[in-house]
Amino acid sequence: MKKLVVDYFMNIIVKDNKYAEIKLQEIRYGLEGLYLNISKLIIFLIINIIIGNLGASLLFILFFIPIKSFSYGFHAKTSLQCWLISAFCFVGLPFLTNYIEFNFLFKMILIVCFFIIFTFFSPADTPRKPILSSSIRLRLRVSSLFVVSIYSFIILNFPSLATVLILVLLLQSIMISPLIYSIFKVQYNNYLYYKKGCA
Repeated sequence: MKKLVVDYFMNIIVKDNKYAEIKLQEIRYGLEGLYLNISKLIIFLIINIIIGNLGASLLFILFFIPIKSFSYGFHAKTSLQCWLISAFCFVGLPFLTNYIEFNFLFKMILIVCFFIIFTFFSPADTPRKPILSSSIRLRLRVSSLFVVSIYSFIILNFPSLATVLILVLLLQSIMISPLIYSIFKVQYNNYLYYKKGCA
């Protein structure tokens, strides 16, 4: 199914345009990622509707997108790993928001930890998409910390959103840490290896 959909849109895109092979590969990679994300999103939203947790899941996704966009992070090697991890992230964690509450002291400790983690580890690239520009990496890190600052303000001032935001930041902290890359045997700091290979 994925191949049929991607091939269909590839034919539309290249119909009246001439692209180099490397550009075609980039376009196909982007379309495949878009297809997978949309298909997963639809299925997870249906599951959340069935279990009566649509509101929390939509909030979780809404807040997850900005921090993920700037800090990037781990991508699973296989489709099965991707589906299992995504199910935990977008069904399991939103479901937990109904049953977990954090006191003020624990919120403050977590916020400090989030700032430390995002300062050292954001953005985290992937083997297929290394972030080679140091200026882009700095801009993404600063943007990530800006989002963390906004989320921290909301956590401390809007209790009804605190648990969702804490779990979003906790998830993304894990996704950009070297630990999860090591657990799944995925190369970390890929821009460094790319530079070595080009030296």
